[in-house]
Amino acid sequence: MDNFQTFSERHLHRKETFFSSLINVPINDDGYAHCKNVWETFNLKTLGEYHDLYVTSDVILLADFFQNFLQLVLNSYKLDPSHCYTALGLAWQTCLHMSRVKLELFTDMDMHLFIERGIRSGISMIAHIFNSANYKYLDSYDEVKPSKYIPYLHANNLNGLARPQFLPTHGLSGLKSLLILWKFRMNLT
Repeated sequence: MDNFQTFSERHLHRKETFFSSLINVPINDDGYAHCKNVWETFNLKTLGEYHDLYVTSDVILLADFFQNFLQLVLNSYKLDPSHCYTALGLAWQTCLHMSRVKLELFTDMDMHLFIERGIRSGISMIAHIFNSANYKYLDSYDEVKPSKYIPYLHANNLNGLARPQFLPTHGLSGLKSLLILWKFRMNLT
């Protein structure tokens, strides 16, 4: 379906014209047999009708799946997943619900911004290591340039170490000193 005229064509295309650009492979024999079966079973007259049937059934299946998922979460956790933007947000709400933790609300905007700036996501790594040092024990040491030593640090399982630790839920005013230190450090750089 590469243009609107294709929608009014009154025959199913040959097998060779079916190609999935998503997985970069042509259709197999079973897939094409299924296409022909759908065309004949539903007595389709145009490729537009085939398209509409596909899109309609896709939306109905997705809606059915989400309705079942919604009922499962509502019955299990008393939460409505349609109010969450992401699966991560739903997981967070579920954890709060199941642990019965009461989070203390921030009343200081600086504290809120401090926490918000600390949010990280995804993998963090250096895949290609390149360091440039100027250290007196190196063959390439240049006395004219300032001395620069690079320590090699390697840490494993930081996520596994942090995950079982308890997170603060109240008494967060003690973080005020960390916020002051952080602001001071940011002014130095």
